[in-house]
Amino acid sequence: MPQEPEVRRAGPEELSQRGLIARRYYLDGRTRVQIADEFGLSRFKVARILEDAVASGMVEITVHAPESIDIDLSRALKDEFGLRMAFAVRTASDGQDELWDAVGRVTADLLSEIVTPADVLGVDCGRTLSRMTTHLDAVAECDVVQLTGMAGAVGATSAELVRRITELGGGQAWSMYAPLVVADSRTCAALRSSRGIQETLRHHASVTKAVVSIGAWQPGLSQVYDLLTPSEASSWTDKGVVAESCALLLDADGHRVSGLDDRRMGVSEDALRGIPDVIAIAAGEAKLAAVRSVLKSGLVSSLIIDARTAAGLVRLHH
Repeated sequence: MPQEPEVRRAGPEELSQRGLIARRYYLDGRTRVQIADEFGLSRFKVARILEDAVASGMVEITVHAPESIDIDLSRALKDEFGLRMAFAVRTASDGQDELWDAVGRVTADLLSEIVTPADVLGVDCGRTLSRMTTHLDAVAECDVVQLTGMAGAVGATSAELVRRITELGGGQAWSMYAPLVVADSRTCAALRSSRGIQETLRHHASVTKAVVSIGAWQPGLSQVYDLLTPSEASSWTDKGVVAESCALLLDADGHRVSGLDDRRMGVSEDALRGIPDVIAIAAGEAKLAAVRSVLKSGLVSSLIIDARTAAGLVRLHH
């Protein structure tokens, strides 16, 4: 049998040089060309020595993931659903309040990072979005457009969120002082004909980035559901509704369930699909099926969600 070649042991001089070169490169920030000049070596020899430093264990490279984001799970979400961006947010506990806060904080950080003065930002309503504004300490001076009518607690409506963001950034606000869902089509048509609301609706076509919430079709998990009478909400359940975003109703396969459009005050489906980047946010495993529906619909391009729900989405997709 042929003998395996004996592994050569590096001597003290070679080890010393390897350590010095590794220190110059990894700690002192010198380039391979600078190191080659200093030690009288070719840059290819320097590259080989650096590879040996890692292979031998002399140099250990550790990548520290962001404390609040699960990088591997985020990448899996992005790849599985073909998203532009995806963030699976870690939390210390599964308490709903902490989930809202953690997802809201990451959303605020992302908007501070990606929104520019050239953008027009569209804003939906929701509890997680409300938390987002409490963490938002900087945003570009861009116009902000209200995508949906008002729902939720006083001080947490979409109009209030638009006011907070423009107050911080200094851009112009385009608001829509009307309920998210109104009693009948006649009232909806009258509201839509008012000059202020018409101007806001026209600005939906100018939105370049939007942040929207995802509602699950259950009491307490959808502001649209909670605005309807129990019998109305139940009738939509019978029609297959499992989710909504911007009060656009969806079934489990992400298909639109029509019938509420003549009573909803908000961005049209075509206008929402025309926005280059729509970031959806959700918090809590109770919204898993709803998030899956919204992702199937193609209405959104990016997602921020808690890590436990993200793991459930990836498992279901396989």
